[in-house]
Amino acid sequence: MKIGPTRGRDDEIIANPFATVVEIRKRRKVFVYEKSPELWNGCTVFFYHGAGGLHTHFQHQLSHLQALNYRTVAFDMFGHGHHHAHTQEGRGDGAEGAPATQPQHTRFDYTFEQFCYDALALFDRYTVSHDNILVGHSYGTSLCTLVCHERSTKIRKMVLMSGGGPYALLPDSVSLFCLPSRLLTCLKPLILTVFKRVTWYKRPKTKLHDAELLSVNLRVLKYIMKGQVWADGDEAYHSSINCPVLLLVGKHDKFIQVSDEIAMNLILPQSVLHILEGGHMVPLECHSDVNRLITSFINSDIPTHIENNRDTVFDKSKVSEEEVEVYVNKSV
Repeated sequence: MKIGPTRGRDDEIIANPFATVVEIRKRRKVFVYEKSPELWNGCTVFFYHGAGGLHTHFQHQLSHLQALNYRTVAFDMFGHGHHHAHTQEGRGDGAEGAPATQPQHTRFDYTFEQFCYDALALFDRYTVSHDNILVGHSYGTSLCTLVCHERSTKIRKMVLMSGGGPYALLPDSVSLFCLPSRLLTCLKPLILTVFKRVTWYKRPKTKLHDAELLSVNLRVLKYIMKGQVWADGDEAYHSSINCPVLLLVGKHDKFIQVSDEIAMNLILPQSVLHILEGGHMVPLECHSDVNRLITSFINSDIPTHIENNRDTVFDKSKVSEEEVEVYVNKSV
């Protein structure tokens, strides 16, 4: 079923002239960063970050594409980053003192379905032509895929980084985030330390504060992990994507397996996969390679390499260790 266009309202301008807090849907304000170059080439690039992240994780891609005269639109997901100033959850883990008039948000506000409506609302609000490119990282790749599917006539190409395989999303049922919220709060220093170790393969020169690497409190992140349900996002759904797709993944990613990215590459009708010498945060760790590959991808044609068949079902077991090694050796 197609989801109709949506519009936001009540913009609230903040300090950065390119930054706005926008109510894209009722009771859902998000931080939006939009910049149009003086010599705009007519194409807009939309950026969707991962769970717990920020739009600044794309800082190198934003500046690179702006220099090439692309209009860029990025945002912080609901409950993330600058949105902390507008939610009680954003005041910290269990912090008191939130305004009495502030609306209360529940776990149902952080489901994948709600983030999908936000992603579509952002696209509908800021798209001005039929020439658009989507860029997603981690959790944001699923949002990009849905937007591409629902607004296919307006999408030219798509870039998916560290997104994983073409499989339906399931709630996080056996992990650290199944612990009670109060216990997670007590363990926060330890969780942050471990998270930083597994996120990076090589630390970028640009120093990130803890609040930039993990921009939500642990209770909200728990809601997100428990609410990531997308039964429709299976192999058949991904095989129906009809635009060229660039897939990027870190060889040393501890969250995403290279075999899953190979599976995605085999399912998508028009895609190319590059495996980079990095971890999960390839937009920051491998930004030079990422920028070069995105530029090349935008300016080139990607041939169709499989039959577009909605009934295609990929057998992950067919991806052998030898095939993974071949992909790794032929990539950047």
